[in-house]
Parts: sequence; C-alpha cells; structure tokens
Amino acid sequence: MDQDMFDNEYNTNAFGGIWTYQKLVALKKYLSAFTTALKEKPFKLIYLDGFAGTGSCDIKIKGEGERKIIEGSATIALNTKPPFDHYYFIELASRKQSALRRLVKENTDRNVDILDGDCNQALIKICETEEWKRARAVLFLDPYGFQVDWTTLKAIANTKAIDMWYLFPYSGLYRQAPKDVDALDSDKEAAINRILGTDEWRQQFYRPSPQGDMFGKEGEVRGSHQDMLDFVTNRLKQIFPCVLDPAVLYQGNNSSGAPLFALYFAVSNPNQQARTVATRIAKHILRAP
Repeated sequence: MDQDMFDNEYNTNAFGGIWTYQKLVALKKYLSAFTTALKEKPFKLIYLDGFAGTGSCDIKIKGEGERKIIEGSATIALNTKPPFDHYYFIELASRKQSALRRLVKENTDRNVDILDGDCNQALIKICETEEWKRARAVLFLDPYGFQVDWTTLKAIANTKAIDMWYLFPYSGLYRQAPKDVDALDSDKEAAINRILGTDEWRQQFYRPSPQGDMFGKEGEVRGSHQDMLDFVTNRLKQIFPCVLDPAVLYQGNNSSGAPLFALYFAVSNPNQQARTVATRIAKHILRAP
C-alpha cells in the first residue's frame, strides 16, 4: 500500500495513536542522552532513520479529543542537542522526501543525506561503507509492516557501532501466523522467514492441538502471542551482543488493548562499558511512565 495516501495537506504522517507518541518520546530521550554521553569522545556521531517520514506526525490519542500534530523522528533528531555530525534520512515515498527536503532547508547547519530507495538496500550500503571504528550511531527503525529483512539486521549488528531502536510489527506477526497451521500459506511463511531469518519459528509457534478435528485428525495450533515474541527476542540476541526485553505498545493507553508493536533496544557494540552505559539509559527510558 502506498503510504502517500496517509499524508494530509500539511505533509504530516496522518496516522497513529498513543503508541506513536510513546515510541517518539523514547527516541527523543535517548538521542539527547547519547550525544551528551559521547560529545567529548573522538567519534563521528551519526543518526540513521530507516523510514524517516515527513518530520511530523498527526496522531489521535483515545480520550484526548481531536488529533494533534507532534514532531516526527526526523525533526526530533535534527533538534537534538548536542547535535549529531551526520544524519541519514531514508524514505521511499516522493511526497515525504519533499517534506524532508523542506525540513532540511530549515536546518542548514546540519549535515543531512536524504536517501531515496529501499530501506534494506540503503542501510546495508551504509553499514558496509562507513568507517565504524571512528563512528558511533543511533538507528531508528519504524517500518510500516514487514519491511525490515533479517539480512539488514545482521548488517547492522556487524558494524559493532550502532545502537538500534526497532519498532517490531508484533500484531503483523501474529496475523501472518494464523491460529491453525493449515491456514498458513506459502506467502505468509516466506514473509515470516524473511524478517526472522529462519524457518525455525514454525516449530516454536505451533504445537499439537489438544484435540483433533471432528474426524479425529490431529493438527497443530499456534501458541500464545508471548511465546512468539519470546522467539523474536531470542533471535535478536543471537546477532546483537545486548538486547533488552521489549516494551509492548498497545492499542490504547494500557494493556487492555490489543498488542500492536514491540519496541526493542539493541546494542551492536561488544564493548562491555559501552553496552552498560547504553542499556542503563535505555532501561530508564523504557521503564518511564
């Protein structure tokens, strides 16, 4: 689906709810803490945004009346103080690129590259070409669905220099994996394989049904949503030195709503001191109300 259809006349991302606000608050807090912690270090500081959008979001929070426009991830990054040395905004939609270019013109003191193309290809190229021994980065991955390939996540982890915030499409996963394994078609299976980098999930997600069908045939049914999320967490821990348990973001202000996303924080740097500092900051942010 073309995400341009969600853009209103003010060039905002015209969708979202409380979960949009929550993820952006977490990002804003971390970016400021990150640049402050490293401002005296001899590193080039880089901000990466895999789905940069327009720079603002039009959201509606249940119980708070009308929609409101808030800063999007690109604007938050550009306003971070101390600033980053370099910004990469990756965006496929042409209208959103135009909005980003206008945003950049308002911030001429920032060194920004707006990359037109597939997020996976762009990120892998950056991961393979930046001189990571002299750079440190924060990456924000906020896909519209199953856009992030496992090969991309491996490239990110291999830099040993990127702290990643990844809004994993939790609801998309349990929708693609139907309750009855017989309803799992090849397209859905391939999509899950691509984002998880394995087909082992099938053995973990499904288990023998406690009772057969009306003809006595044995079948398999899906386990709990939490079982599925635990598998995702363990997969990420296989390639990143440190992965925090995710903050589950719900449709609504509390866990009574449907779980929509899982906000992960992962550190690719194997250095113990770097991991300790990064995770201490991220844990504080994820625990905050």
